[in-house]
Amino acid sequence: MPSASPTKSPSPPPPPPTALTPGPRATAFVDLYTRTIDATLKAISPSSFAACFPSIATNAPTQLAAMHQGMCERLRSFALSEFETILEERKVVERLNGLEDLIADAKRRKARGVDGGEGEGGEVIMPHTLPPKRLVSAHLDPLYRSQQSQLNAKLQTTQSQNASLIEVLQRQKAEIRELLEMAEKLVGDAGQAGERLAGVGEEVAREGRGAEEVLGSV
Repeated sequence: MPSASPTKSPSPPPPPPTALTPGPRATAFVDLYTRTIDATLKAISPSSFAACFPSIATNAPTQLAAMHQGMCERLRSFALSEFETILEERKVVERLNGLEDLIADAKRRKARGVDGGEGEGGEVIMPHTLPPKRLVSAHLDPLYRSQQSQLNAKLQTTQSQNASLIEVLQRQKAEIRELLEMAEKLVGDAGQAGERLAGVGEEVAREGRGAEEVLGSV
């Protein structure tokens, strides 16, 4: 009798797709852009547009007004079309809807007290019931860790720079020691040369006195 094949555990269902229908934030974002475009085009008033074409404004004001209206409509259509393209390429609506879902989920979790954690026995602990020290630590510990990491990085950089400076100072110290030894040698050589010159001077003086005596006796 054939053995039954082992049943495979079902894989977790994929997350639900984010709706492409604009949510509150996406709708507000699109409305803001539309109002901004309308306000910008409204600033190009017919009078200011006519001031750029005084001859046409005098001879054909109706045609100029139609040209102004058509230009504004084409600019508005082009701006909105480009904006729609950017929204699709960047998936702005989908991401804003995802943000809506995250915020809604956070509100639901907060309402259920999930964010407060669980204590012994699985009971829910509300954040406002925690001791002040624990609340302060929860807020400040991430900042302290970040600052500690930055300080450690700066300390390592300073230690590396100090090691380089010590190496430079040691080289300079060795060079100074060599210069001092060379100077001492030169001083010794100069002393020996002075002693030799003193002996030669006395000999020359004796020879000079002898020459004077010889010349005096002649």
